[in-house]
Amino acid sequence: MIISRPVIRRGFALFSLALAALALCAEPMWAADAAKKVRLAYAGWELGTAVAYVGVDSGLFKKHGLIIDEFPIRDTLSAGVQSLIGVDLLIGFGNPLAILHPVAGGADLALVGAHVSYNQYGMGVVAGVSSVKELKGKKVGVSALGARSDLVARVILRRAGLDPAKDVELVAAGLAPARALALSKNLVQGVPLNQQVAAEAQKLGIKILELKSVPVVTDLLMTTRSFIKREEDTVRRFMKGYADAIHHFVSRRDDSLAILKKYFPNNQGLTVDAMYDNFSAQLRPLPELNSEALQALVDVGAAMEKPSKSLKPADITEPRFVDELKNSKFLKDLYTEKISL
Repeated sequence: MIISRPVIRRGFALFSLALAALALCAEPMWAADAAKKVRLAYAGWELGTAVAYVGVDSGLFKKHGLIIDEFPIRDTLSAGVQSLIGVDLLIGFGNPLAILHPVAGGADLALVGAHVSYNQYGMGVVAGVSSVKELKGKKVGVSALGARSDLVARVILRRAGLDPAKDVELVAAGLAPARALALSKNLVQGVPLNQQVAAEAQKLGIKILELKSVPVVTDLLMTTRSFIKREEDTVRRFMKGYADAIHHFVSRRDDSLAILKKYFPNNQGLTVDAMYDNFSAQLRPLPELNSEALQALVDVGAAMEKPSKSLKPADITEPRFVDELKNSKFLKDLYTEKISL
């Protein structure tokens, strides 16, 4: 079901709906025949959606020869991935299998970017376990397969040289308090815990190992390899416009907040401020494809679906557009003024 943008302005709740968008426009410096149409779908409301909205309303996609024309749809990421048959790019994140299973089945999906959050996580362990590597052959509790704690556990385990699919048994043990309880009863021998929960668990005598920053995917930017082959310059323009929007988001707080608040009721102002601060803290200059976070996605797919067992991160990624921007004059010029990221 397609919903016009004014309907979204009626309230925050509608942001739980997935969004879709088209893009085509020429900046004054672009000739009219140089403008390219890009159909962009948003699956869910998260960091990537917020950045793109700022990019649209601040005219940054237009600056790079693109026009964004939004067509919100009621959709999930899974259905959104299938809808790439009808759109060119998709921003969103959900069950990793929504991406991995179609690729394993022959779909030509490719990830061109990803937002990743970095949070402090440690591994709670039972007495007698002195290193993460000693969890080999034991049970590790996560909230649910494919959930954030599962992705975190897989990163921590791989850092210790363990294969999450072969060397441990990952089991669903509920949210953090339930996982800590299961650990205390030796129902599981390891559980990933964030910094706050880990601190409380230590007060109860639970041993915490390797409290370190762990990357977890929050949003993916997706397209198809056939679209890249057909419209390589259009994808390049889009990624430049998106990088421009990230810079605008983190460097122009008041302007970005004003844009976001147009789609929320006035009484949600404080919520939008908190959301902006949370999103801004997660942003990096580019939506780089983090190898550890993507490997965790592939590990989940291998554990949950046989067709996904042979996939590697390289099979689902196309990093060259971000790679081109990393050391480009374009990016350096954006960040001539120091911005805390």
